[in-house]
Amino acid sequence: MLNRLFFACLIVGCANKTPDETETSGATKHTLFPFPSMHQMHDGHVALPDNLPMAIDGTPIDTERVAWRTGFSVVQSSVVVLEQRIDADSLPQQDAPTTDGSVQIWDITTGTPIRCFAELDQAEPVEDEIPTLLVRPQDVFTPGHQIAVVVTDAVQTVDGAPLPTVPWYRDVIAGNPSTDLKDWESHYQNLDETLRSLGVGNIALAFDFPVSDGGQPVRHVADQVGVPSSYSIDEVRSTDDGILMAEGGWRRLQGSYDVDNWLVEDLYFELDEMGMPIQQETGTAELFIYMPESTRNMDPGTVPVWIFGHGLFGSPDEYLGTQEDRSKVAKLADEAGAIVFATVWRGFKSTDRIHAIHVAEDFARIHEITERLTQGVANVIALSRLIQETEILSHPELLGLPDSGDIRYYGISLGGIAGAVTVANNHRISHAVLHVGGGAWSTMLERSSQWIPFDWLMVDYVPSPQDRQLLYALSQLYWDPVDPMNHIDALKDRNVVWQEAIGDEQVANMTTRMLVRAVHATQLEPIVEPVEGVPTMSGPTLLPAYVQLDPEVPLPNLENRPAAPSGAHSNPRTWPGVRKQIAEFLDWYEPGNLNHYCGDLPCSESNPG
Repeated sequence: MLNRLFFACLIVGCANKTPDETETSGATKHTLFPFPSMHQMHDGHVALPDNLPMAIDGTPIDTERVAWRTGFSVVQSSVVVLEQRIDADSLPQQDAPTTDGSVQIWDITTGTPIRCFAELDQAEPVEDEIPTLLVRPQDVFTPGHQIAVVVTDAVQTVDGAPLPTVPWYRDVIAGNPSTDLKDWESHYQNLDETLRSLGVGNIALAFDFPVSDGGQPVRHVADQVGVPSSYSIDEVRSTDDGILMAEGGWRRLQGSYDVDNWLVEDLYFELDEMGMPIQQETGTAELFIYMPESTRNMDPGTVPVWIFGHGLFGSPDEYLGTQEDRSKVAKLADEAGAIVFATVWRGFKSTDRIHAIHVAEDFARIHEITERLTQGVANVIALSRLIQETEILSHPELLGLPDSGDIRYYGISLGGIAGAVTVANNHRISHAVLHVGGGAWSTMLERSSQWIPFDWLMVDYVPSPQDRQLLYALSQLYWDPVDPMNHIDALKDRNVVWQEAIGDEQVANMTTRMLVRAVHATQLEPIVEPVEGVPTMSGPTLLPAYVQLDPEVPLPNLENRPAAPSGAHSNPRTWPGVRKQIAEFLDWYEPGNLNHYCGDLPCSESNPG
């Protein structure tokens, strides 16, 4: 194999580029070897170059943090820049992903086509930079398998001509490679032959890469999470004392508990020789407990216990501890008669927004967010052990009310994403509702209305759209540990429900559907729209399950740009029929019943149940 750093430079160009240098090197750095490819592998491991694009005045990406991997992500997007400008209408579309379009993805280990779509980057171009071609899988890849991406001549250029074969690929397949590619001749000829044997023709470009399990760091941490050694309840607020709370609220307890900790300086992991986090000194996690009005007169030892997962850059108090209760979580707890425990997601609590801004200014720090969220998952697992394996439920401030049996989980948005990872790695949670959650972080974030301010910063600090797309695609390697797509085997056959809001402007529907398809979920009727690969059934339905909710708002544009805020993401959780569905599924005595409470039509803004 030729020197990997030489090829890496061809792939991504040189560090510390000015916009002018980016312009002149744009075609070369992406066209010869798209990302990802076998050229970013060395000795069976991912070998990202040290000279990846950098933010202005930023730091290099720490490539060693993913060097333990034996392949790329199970939801890996591919980045290609062609020399010709192409017609976006000739690409397989997001709303109609296919296995036989002008751009294709194949699992060549099994000879199986993968649903996908392709799109052109819609970011404002820098001078003459050609928009990046982005290839998005819509089925989760299988770890250990080899994946091939194929661009055919059914892709058209903007003048209506078929896309010509990429010159270097044509020459290698013809046995006439340049000197630099001589050692790759047999590899690409074998790849081309394999694809043609599968019925793929008119190949303009093909490249391949291996896929590996990216969830190992979370599982490594989850396996070590111990029972908290101590806890405290430091503040009690109650309507009995004249404190105003959300509708249905009664008592709010706040304190802390000790947790096993893997973060250094509360920011990042120290890794062992296998690339796994090394445990540090014990840390502390925030503790919140909410007791609704309905539990006031319940018999001792009969009140169910839930864990709640808050949304992006939020806190439990925003949902349960304020008078406004815009998400009706306090009202839901009151209707369900459940005591709710919660902590914060490290990396994504309300005060972490400033840290996220710093990361947007220096994208090389992306691992700090994902590693803090890994710690957040560990803290929620520790919270479940605190509930079940210590005496906290007997604390005098809980008035003897809680039942010490199974734990239920309800998570919203981030609480539905990181919550899925938590449930997958924690069988103490028997039943869970994951509201407006999804996965495939690197695909999801760029489309989210939450991404708008961060997009502005990324444009300022990484001016080249091609460089930004490369960074976003490789960032999935850092997101993988806290991406549910890497934990699907542990989510199959679990008592879990995903509730999706049609046209969700924060968590793109395609990412939710990719996940429910992968875990073999069944869709509860009545449906708003069918989803290929997901069977339907009238309730009660098989588990895991998937429910569509219709906010009746305009759908986001089908492009890789932040969606406009619409309320689709937040409104459905407030509907009475949705709350009743959640409460019944998480019922203490007969859990797992998933039924529909909006009549003959799907739950919607005009038909809330």
